[in-house]
Amino acid sequence: MTEGQFFWAEKVAEELAAEKRKKYVCEGGWSPSGYFHIGNARPELFTPHAVFLKLREAGLKAKQILVVDDFDPIDKIPAGIPVPKEREKEFIGVPYVFAESPFKGHKTWADYFTSDVAEAVGEFGIDVKFVSAFESYKSGERDDLIKFSLDHSRQIVETWNSVAGADKPLGFLPIVIVCEQCKKTMFTEALSWGCKKVSYNCKECGYTGSVSPMGGNAKLHWRVHWVANWIVNNVAFESGGKDHFSKGGSVDVGRALMLGVFKKKPPYMIPTEFLQLKGAKMSGSKGNLFTLNDWLKVAPPELFRFLFFSYKPNTAINFSLSDNSFILLNERFERAERIYYGEEQAENEKVGAKIKEWYTISMVGGPPKSRPFRLPFSFACQLVQIMPPNERFAEIAALLKQTGHVSGSLSVSDKKSLQRQLLLADSWARVFAPPEMKISFLSALDESVKSKIMPEAKSAFRLIVAGLPKQSTLDGIQDLVFESAKQSHIPPVKLFQSLYLVLLGKESGPKVGNLILAFGKEKCSERIKEAAA
Repeated sequence: MTEGQFFWAEKVAEELAAEKRKKYVCEGGWSPSGYFHIGNARPELFTPHAVFLKLREAGLKAKQILVVDDFDPIDKIPAGIPVPKEREKEFIGVPYVFAESPFKGHKTWADYFTSDVAEAVGEFGIDVKFVSAFESYKSGERDDLIKFSLDHSRQIVETWNSVAGADKPLGFLPIVIVCEQCKKTMFTEALSWGCKKVSYNCKECGYTGSVSPMGGNAKLHWRVHWVANWIVNNVAFESGGKDHFSKGGSVDVGRALMLGVFKKKPPYMIPTEFLQLKGAKMSGSKGNLFTLNDWLKVAPPELFRFLFFSYKPNTAINFSLSDNSFILLNERFERAERIYYGEEQAENEKVGAKIKEWYTISMVGGPPKSRPFRLPFSFACQLVQIMPPNERFAEIAALLKQTGHVSGSLSVSDKKSLQRQLLLADSWARVFAPPEMKISFLSALDESVKSKIMPEAKSAFRLIVAGLPKQSTLDGIQDLVFESAKQSHIPPVKLFQSLYLVLLGKESGPKVGNLILAFGKEKCSERIKEAAA
């Protein structure tokens, strides 16, 4: 085995193989407090997925699951969720699986937010089974673990305190009861365990009673609940955000409980660094997020996979869709594609092998035999702002032949791919493109623009207007501008700046030839003639 980008996942798979399990379960977990965002996706879906793929490559049976902790209570209403202020108290403390959906068409809070991610995840090539924590409790699957945890509560607390440096009282019961009166869990306190029932009180409604903790009437405290997940689901591998892996944190406590109390081997675990959006950690409850469905509106799933798989899990990713980092991500992916298909050489053989591996694992279903048609993203973004793709697709396809981006005829599948790429670029440009990437034909040639044009440029403008009718290609127009600059004794860069000013109102932009072909030679000639007057 050679050490490449995914050596870490291959090493995990190799070590797991020594356990000789019948099936290897790779688990992630998520509490549906709000939308499942791309920050959640990194530790809970993509790190386990890399291990899952390497296990499968090794010929081992493997399964990927995502435990939805829908039995957790709502502790705040996320920003942007339509719950009236006067009704917020009704929701706080109610488990997601019991709370009504904030949106029509779904029964519960958990149902709505889970369905949002379930609809999208398949597009990213991840075949993951969603596991409801509540259903696991309700079915009785965890009854034995509940009884065991209550019977051994003192040992659990002693281990917890020892590992975490906590001071939980020895009489603490690691169970959360659903109040029989108000149906909330966040405010109940378990008082005693009598072999069959737990007595409790509720600080929200004041109810006091006793109830069997089995069959969905109670949930284990989340630190013990996580251990129960590992046991019930027979988990071989799990990742998690790096905060869980701090010394004395939830991973350390969970491992100690598995070994010391439950007498079982904990799963193989590695931390995954955060994906930050504009320098901030994403949060479903705070509304600072970008979801999988949001991604599919502006970019293809293979680019998302490339974002994650071209970094190791222990590398932090600081990302933004509204600055140059998104453009650079596209350029890195496009280069990886060219290297994979032998159209470009990497710096050396080792780097090339790593880049090919990134590309291979990024493509949903694997890379096709021949290089797929792909328009450079930065050019597509310029193009769609000049020629709306829904209205002028045929013109765009013809223009791409003139610019050299297309040779010969486009197949039906290529046309479909091109249209998809243009629509995604259009969506991104409308919402996220920074000011320096915005392009539009200057509405009027006002004095502020005229004052910036060099006097020498006007003679060059006349030559361009005279020569444009004879030019029909990008290279022809570019050569015309260079020749006009030479004859007018003006530096070419200054002439290009002047042309950008009269066409766009700023001193830079895409190639002038592309602009003139896209805007139309007649329209541009009239503007340049006006500027030369």
